[in-house]
Amino acid sequence: MTKLHALIISSFLAAFSTVFSVTAEARDAHQPGTVVELYTSQGCSSCPPADALMGKLVQNPDVLGLSFSVTYWDYIGWPDTFGDIKNDERQTRYREKLDTRYVYTPQMIIAGQDHFVGSNQHELEENLIRFKDHAGRVKLKWRFTDTHLEVDLPQVDQGAVIWQMDLDRENEVQIRRGENRGKSVSYHNVVRKIQMLERWDGSKQILKLDLGMLAAAGRDGCAVILQKDGFGPIIAALVINL
Repeated sequence: MTKLHALIISSFLAAFSTVFSVTAEARDAHQPGTVVELYTSQGCSSCPPADALMGKLVQNPDVLGLSFSVTYWDYIGWPDTFGDIKNDERQTRYREKLDTRYVYTPQMIIAGQDHFVGSNQHELEENLIRFKDHAGRVKLKWRFTDTHLEVDLPQVDQGAVIWQMDLDRENEVQIRRGENRGKSVSYHNVVRKIQMLERWDGSKQILKLDLGMLAAAGRDGCAVILQKDGFGPIIAALVINL
Protein backbone atom coordinates (compact mmCIF):
# COMPACT_ATOMS: atom_id res chain seq x y z
CA MET A 1 0.00 0.00 0.00
CA THR A 2 1.38 3.40 -0.97
CA LYS A 3 1.51 6.32 1.38
CA LEU A 4 -1.10 8.06 -0.79
CA HIS A 5 -3.49 5.10 -0.51
CA ALA A 6 -2.95 4.93 3.23
CA LEU A 7 -3.68 8.65 3.52
CA ILE A 8 -6.89 8.35 1.48
CA ILE A 9 -8.13 5.40 3.54
CA SER A 10 -7.23 7.15 6.78
CA SER A 11 -9.11 10.29 5.69
CA PHE A 12 -12.13 8.22 4.68
CA LEU A 13 -12.24 6.42 8.02
CA ALA A 14 -11.94 9.71 9.89
CA ALA A 15 -14.80 11.21 7.87
CA PHE A 16 -16.93 8.08 8.37
CA SER A 17 -16.23 8.18 12.09
CA THR A 18 -17.32 11.82 12.27
CA VAL A 19 -20.56 11.18 10.36
CA PHE A 20 -21.32 8.14 12.51
CA SER A 21 -20.65 10.15 15.67
CA VAL A 22 -22.99 12.99 14.61
CA THR A 23 -25.71 10.51 13.61
CA ALA A 24 -25.42 8.63 16.89
CA GLU A 25 -25.55 11.84 18.87
CA ALA A 26 -28.62 13.02 16.96
CA ARG A 27 -30.44 9.79 17.75
CA ASP A 28 -30.71 10.47 21.43
CA ALA A 29 -34.01 11.13 23.18
CA HIS A 30 -35.44 10.61 26.65
CA GLN A 31 -38.61 11.30 28.62
CA PRO A 32 -38.06 13.44 31.75
CA GLY A 33 -40.20 13.23 34.85
CA THR A 34 -41.15 16.88 35.10
CA VAL A 35 -40.81 20.21 33.30
CA VAL A 36 -39.64 23.50 34.82
CA GLU A 37 -40.03 26.71 32.82
CA LEU A 38 -38.01 29.78 33.75
CA TYR A 39 -39.16 33.19 32.53
CA THR A 40 -36.15 35.44 32.58
CA SER A 41 -34.66 38.57 31.04
CA GLN A 42 -31.16 39.85 30.40
CA GLY A 43 -32.47 43.25 31.48
CA CYS A 44 -33.64 42.08 34.93
CA SER A 45 -31.15 42.47 37.79
CA SER A 46 -32.93 39.77 39.83
CA CYS A 47 -32.61 37.12 37.11
CA PRO A 48 -28.93 36.01 37.08
CA PRO A 49 -29.30 33.90 40.28
CA ALA A 50 -32.27 32.14 38.69
CA ASP A 51 -30.32 31.61 35.46
CA ALA A 52 -27.50 30.06 37.50
CA LEU A 53 -30.02 27.82 39.28
CA MET A 54 -31.31 26.67 35.89
CA GLY A 55 -27.71 25.76 35.00
CA LYS A 56 -27.70 23.32 37.91
CA LEU A 57 -31.19 22.06 37.18
CA VAL A 58 -30.46 21.00 33.58
CA GLN A 59 -27.78 18.61 34.83
CA ASN A 60 -30.58 16.38 36.16
CA PRO A 61 -31.81 14.22 33.24
CA ASP A 62 -35.11 13.57 35.02
CA VAL A 63 -36.00 17.27 34.83
CA LEU A 64 -36.51 19.27 31.65
CA GLY A 65 -35.55 22.86 32.40
CA LEU A 66 -36.49 25.49 29.80
CA SER A 67 -35.44 29.16 29.71
CA PHE A 68 -37.88 31.60 28.12
CA SER A 69 -36.53 35.11 27.55
CA VAL A 70 -39.21 37.80 27.67
CA THR A 71 -39.13 41.21 26.02
CA TYR A 72 -41.04 43.48 28.41
CA TRP A 73 -37.85 44.65 30.18
CA ASP A 74 -36.16 45.65 26.92
CA TYR A 75 -37.17 49.29 27.42
CA ILE A 76 -34.70 49.62 30.31
CA GLY A 77 -31.86 49.78 27.80
CA TRP A 78 -30.76 46.27 26.84
CA PRO A 79 -32.92 44.32 24.36
CA ASP A 80 -32.73 40.64 25.34
CA THR A 81 -30.80 38.79 22.63
CA PHE A 82 -33.08 35.75 23.00
CA GLY A 83 -36.28 37.67 23.68
CA ASP A 84 -39.41 36.62 21.80
CA ILE A 85 -42.90 38.06 22.06
CA LYS A 86 -44.23 34.48 21.96
CA ASN A 87 -42.49 33.88 25.29
CA ASP A 88 -44.30 36.92 26.71
CA GLU A 89 -47.58 35.56 25.39
CA ARG A 90 -46.97 32.12 26.89
CA GLN A 91 -46.24 33.61 30.31
CA THR A 92 -49.36 35.78 30.06
CA ARG A 93 -51.50 32.73 29.32
CA TYR A 94 -50.08 31.10 32.44
CA ARG A 95 -51.03 34.20 34.43
CA GLU A 96 -54.61 33.65 33.31
CA LYS A 97 -54.54 29.90 34.01
CA LEU A 98 -52.84 30.17 37.40
CA ASP A 99 -54.92 33.21 38.37
CA THR A 100 -51.95 35.38 39.31
CA ARG A 101 -52.20 39.17 39.39
CA TYR A 102 -49.24 39.90 37.10
CA VAL A 103 -46.28 38.42 35.24
CA TYR A 104 -42.81 38.79 36.70
CA THR A 105 -39.20 37.74 36.35
CA PRO A 106 -37.62 35.53 37.39
CA GLN A 107 -40.60 33.19 37.47
CA MET A 108 -40.48 29.41 37.46
CA ILE A 109 -43.54 27.40 36.45
CA ILE A 110 -43.46 23.69 37.22
CA ALA A 111 -45.48 21.01 35.43
CA GLY A 112 -47.73 23.78 34.06
CA GLN A 113 -49.46 23.84 37.45
CA ASP A 114 -47.74 26.13 39.97
CA HIS A 115 -45.26 29.01 40.07
CA PHE A 116 -42.70 30.61 42.39
CA VAL A 117 -39.79 33.04 42.32
CA GLY A 118 -37.21 31.50 40.02
CA SER A 119 -34.20 32.15 42.26
CA ASN A 120 -35.72 30.39 45.28
CA GLN A 121 -33.87 27.06 45.45
CA HIS A 122 -35.87 25.85 48.46
CA GLU A 123 -39.17 26.37 46.61
CA LEU A 124 -37.74 24.61 43.58
CA GLU A 125 -36.64 21.57 45.57
CA GLU A 126 -40.04 21.30 47.30
CA ASN A 127 -41.91 21.56 44.01
CA LEU A 128 -39.70 18.98 42.32
CA ILE A 129 -40.78 16.52 45.00
CA ARG A 130 -44.41 17.60 44.77
CA PHE A 131 -44.61 17.27 40.98
CA LYS A 132 -42.28 14.32 40.53
CA ASP A 133 -43.04 12.36 37.35
CA HIS A 134 -45.97 14.55 36.26
CA ALA A 135 -44.45 14.72 32.78
CA GLY A 136 -44.24 10.95 32.78
CA ARG A 137 -47.93 10.24 33.36
CA VAL A 138 -48.41 9.45 29.70
CA LYS A 139 -45.66 6.98 28.84
CA LEU A 140 -44.17 7.63 25.44
CA LYS A 141 -42.45 5.15 23.17
CA TRP A 142 -40.33 6.27 20.24
CA ARG A 143 -38.04 4.99 17.53
CA PHE A 144 -35.72 6.49 14.96
CA THR A 145 -35.92 5.79 11.25
CA ASP A 146 -33.45 7.06 8.67
CA THR A 147 -35.34 10.35 8.36
CA HIS A 148 -37.79 10.67 11.25
CA LEU A 149 -38.38 10.28 14.93
CA GLU A 150 -41.68 8.46 15.42
CA VAL A 151 -43.44 8.87 18.77
CA ASP A 152 -46.24 6.48 19.75
CA LEU A 153 -49.04 8.36 21.50
CA PRO A 154 -51.20 5.98 23.56
CA GLN A 155 -54.95 6.13 24.09
CA VAL A 156 -55.81 8.52 26.95
CA ASP A 157 -59.01 9.97 28.39
CA GLN A 158 -58.25 13.56 27.49
CA GLY A 159 -56.18 15.06 24.71
CA ALA A 160 -53.61 17.83 24.77
CA VAL A 161 -51.83 20.42 22.70
CA ILE A 162 -48.49 19.18 21.36
CA TRP A 163 -45.75 21.82 21.45
CA GLN A 164 -42.32 21.73 19.85
CA MET A 165 -39.66 23.99 21.36
CA ASP A 166 -36.29 24.37 19.65
CA LEU A 167 -33.38 24.73 22.09
CA ASP A 168 -29.87 26.06 22.48
CA ARG A 169 -28.19 24.09 25.26
CA GLU A 170 -26.02 26.92 26.56
CA ASN A 171 -25.24 30.48 25.55
CA GLU A 172 -23.10 33.04 27.35
CA VAL A 173 -23.99 36.69 26.91
CA GLN A 174 -21.93 39.78 27.68
CA ILE A 175 -24.50 42.35 28.76
CA ARG A 176 -23.39 45.90 28.00
CA ARG A 177 -26.32 48.03 29.08
CA GLY A 178 -29.25 48.01 31.46
CA GLU A 179 -29.49 46.66 35.00
CA ASN A 180 -26.98 43.86 34.35
CA ARG A 181 -24.43 46.03 32.60
CA GLY A 182 -20.91 44.54 32.66
CA LYS A 183 -22.09 41.03 33.61
CA SER A 184 -21.47 37.82 31.70
CA VAL A 185 -24.44 35.48 32.16
CA SER A 186 -24.87 31.87 31.02
CA TYR A 187 -28.29 30.74 29.82
CA HIS A 188 -29.30 27.09 29.61
CA ASN A 189 -31.83 25.27 27.41
CA VAL A 190 -32.79 28.55 25.81
CA VAL A 191 -36.07 28.26 23.89
CA ARG A 192 -35.45 29.84 20.49
CA LYS A 193 -38.72 28.88 18.81
CA ILE A 194 -42.15 27.73 19.97
CA GLN A 195 -44.61 26.08 17.62
CA MET A 196 -47.82 24.16 18.11
CA LEU A 197 -47.63 20.86 16.20
CA GLU A 198 -51.23 19.79 16.64
CA ARG A 199 -54.19 19.41 18.95
CA TRP A 200 -54.19 15.78 20.01
CA ASP A 201 -57.61 14.33 20.83
CA GLY A 202 -56.22 11.54 23.01
CA SER A 203 -56.56 8.77 20.43
CA LYS A 204 -53.79 6.32 19.72
CA GLN A 205 -51.59 7.66 16.94
CA ILE A 206 -48.03 8.22 15.74
CA LEU A 207 -46.37 11.63 15.83
CA LYS A 208 -43.61 12.03 13.24
CA LEU A 209 -40.80 14.56 13.50
CA ASP A 210 -38.56 15.20 10.50
CA LEU A 211 -34.95 14.91 11.71
CA GLY A 212 -33.63 16.81 8.70
CA MET A 213 -35.86 19.80 9.42
CA LEU A 214 -34.86 19.75 13.08
CA ALA A 215 -31.15 19.71 12.21
CA ALA A 216 -31.59 22.41 9.54
CA ALA A 217 -32.84 24.85 12.17
CA GLY A 218 -29.31 24.92 13.61
CA ARG A 219 -30.41 24.35 17.21
CA ASP A 220 -28.84 21.92 19.70
CA GLY A 221 -32.05 20.02 20.29
CA CYS A 222 -35.76 20.32 20.84
CA ALA A 223 -38.43 19.41 23.34
CA VAL A 224 -41.87 18.01 22.58
CA ILE A 225 -44.43 18.80 25.27
CA LEU A 226 -47.94 17.43 25.66
CA GLN A 227 -49.99 19.95 27.64
CA LYS A 228 -53.67 19.95 28.50
CA ASP A 229 -55.53 23.00 27.13
CA GLY A 230 -52.23 24.29 25.77
CA PHE A 231 -51.30 26.02 29.04
CA GLY A 232 -52.51 23.55 31.66
CA PRO A 233 -50.91 20.49 33.29
CA ILE A 234 -48.02 18.96 31.35
CA ILE A 235 -48.69 15.24 30.98
CA ALA A 236 -45.67 14.18 28.92
CA ALA A 237 -42.44 15.54 27.48
CA LEU A 238 -39.69 14.27 25.25
CA VAL A 239 -36.18 15.72 24.91
CA ILE A 240 -34.36 15.22 21.60
CA ASN A 241 -30.64 15.95 21.36
CA LEU A 242 -29.25 17.05 18.02
